[in-house]
Amino acid sequence: MQTQLKLWAAITPLVLSFHFSIASAGAFEGRMSVTLTRGGKTQTLLYTVGTNQLRIECSQAERPYAKDIVSLDTDALTLLFPHNRSYVRLKDAGAHAPSPVPPSALFPGVGPGAHPNARDQHALPLPPKNIDGTNLPVMPPMPQMPSLPQMPPGVGPRASGPGGAGASVPVPAMPMMPRMPMEQMELKPTQDTTNLLGYVCTRYELKRQGEVMEIWATDKLLPFQPYLQNQPARFGPNTLEEQWGRLLKKAKLFPLLAVLRTEHPSTSADGGPPVPGPERLRFEVKSVAPEAITDETLFQPPQDYHEIQPLPF
Repeated sequence: MQTQLKLWAAITPLVLSFHFSIASAGAFEGRMSVTLTRGGKTQTLLYTVGTNQLRIECSQAERPYAKDIVSLDTDALTLLFPHNRSYVRLKDAGAHAPSPVPPSALFPGVGPGAHPNARDQHALPLPPKNIDGTNLPVMPPMPQMPSLPQMPPGVGPRASGPGGAGASVPVPAMPMMPRMPMEQMELKPTQDTTNLLGYVCTRYELKRQGEVMEIWATDKLLPFQPYLQNQPARFGPNTLEEQWGRLLKKAKLFPLLAVLRTEHPSTSADGGPPVPGPERLRFEVKSVAPEAITDETLFQPPQDYHEIQPLPF
């Protein structure tokens, strides 16, 4: 009996340790060194992953690059700008475009539901009759333009010409232009797998209008967060370079290797597959070092930094 008790006493710590290692296997903590090559220029990035925070920084010393701090719980993003010792907080590291500003916020009295004479309430005030006690001639009030009759929503001037005489032409609203939505892209997994830096990676593909991206990614690290040097753009077309990271993040994958190329049509007479062109972008993890990150100051703005407001547009 005593022998059995001694045996259980020796095995129990090993069993508990095994279960603990399995439970914590999905929560990576440590450092990763990454090279990002784009436009003939290579940057070395350092990913520092804490318990619930992520820090991304560029190690090049040629100029003070911004540093990214991301909350892994709320997805909030803080950008640190060393060149002027400032930082800005953004609610979402995914960089969703804000809602367009309504015209009534910029031009009072304009927009749906506005009173047709609302602009008269915001007319410029008349100059005072007396200045410093001197009697100056009073300027006559500025004549105001007569208010136009209010038309039903979506109805504009009457069309003229063949087939359009007397017909009402709908006038579309002119909101602020958000970023153009990108065509639907799908992160397609393949049957190919390989081992990169000790992690089993599956090969994924992204294709769009003659562009193809090959991605080897794993779900054993953390959801991917691309490095941002500035506040994300709100306007203009979305590009594949911006979208691939968001798709990986949504799928909770981290790439160990990603290569973007432009495909050229085949020149063979039998119409073979497209010919891969030169690399446009290459993201490659060079090292992964699991370790406990105990320095919490890495994930906070320095005390001598001042906070600035996000860009409105």
